[in-house]
Amino acid sequence: MTPKNILFLNGLPDNRQVEVNYIDKNNTMHYALRGSANIAQMMDKEQIIPSIVVFDTHLKQDMNAESNIHAIFNEISDADTHFITLAKAQKLYNMFSDKMPFFNKPDNIMKTSRSRIYQLLHDIKGLHVPKTVQIQPKSASDIYDAIEKEGFEFPVILRKAGEHNGIGTLLIKDGSEQFYAFALNGQNHYLTQFVEYADKDGIYAKYRLVVVDGEVFIRHIIFSDHWKVHQREFMEKNLEFQEKEIAIFQHFDKEVKPKIQPIITEINQRLGLDYFGIDCTLDENFNITLFEANANMDILTHSNDKKNELLITKIQHIKEAVSAMINNRLKNKS
Repeated sequence: MTPKNILFLNGLPDNRQVEVNYIDKNNTMHYALRGSANIAQMMDKEQIIPSIVVFDTHLKQDMNAESNIHAIFNEISDADTHFITLAKAQKLYNMFSDKMPFFNKPDNIMKTSRSRIYQLLHDIKGLHVPKTVQIQPKSASDIYDAIEKEGFEFPVILRKAGEHNGIGTLLIKDGSEQFYAFALNGQNHYLTQFVEYADKDGIYAKYRLVVVDGEVFIRHIIFSDHWKVHQREFMEKNLEFQEKEIAIFQHFDKEVKPKIQPIITEINQRLGLDYFGIDCTLDENFNITLFEANANMDILTHSNDKKNELLITKIQHIKEAVSAMINNRLKNKS
């Protein structure tokens, strides 16, 4: 099969800040863009030849797609930090979506802020989405006023919009918190109703699911003894939970996926995205409690540690699904 040329869209965040990784001997700056789905470099080059364009934050920018491009994949994925470049990507969508396949429509990415996810998905059967509202606090009293006005009950999670991996996140247990770690200057924050999701042994399990063209895949499960689950330290010290993750991997396709796919299908239809992740937990009846759903998740990267071979296999299945989605859409378009 002749590889296809796919244009991948990236964009600077609204604050124009990037993370510099290093500067090489030729004084070339190598940097990482936050708010990107990071798909292009992970694709099989025998099937897909990626080209990357990075949108700046100026209102005017040449957006003519190359004539030899077969499809466009929008990797800009953070609704909180990339409003400007998502708007520019939407203009490109309007210009080219009737001429070639276009993946992850920018306007639909804008639906994935935490508060809009709650508004869009909270009434789906079998899915619990904790209440979330966006606020712009300038003082601690603004936060407590919003908690009372919106009918939250302690504990409540406060997050700074645009922060990830638990950064800028606080569990408000009562009315005595002073929020010293937060710059309360009117920036966007989210209040989310805390849901206790530990099992009878006090263990929390966070699943990362991935949806490609409407089909659900499992990326990982992380177990912890703390509600804010991000790293694997607890599992490194308690090897039985590594074995539990492997067991879930092995039974996911036959025992879990059929139970949750109808819920995932409804989520997919409402969001209208081709590729995104879901962080959640599952109860014994396969009901889902949603933490977040967006395309701005670490999905396709992994270490080459041999002990993670099954995880690497699961990620490879996701990569293959993305490639198949692109190729199938190209066939249908031709």
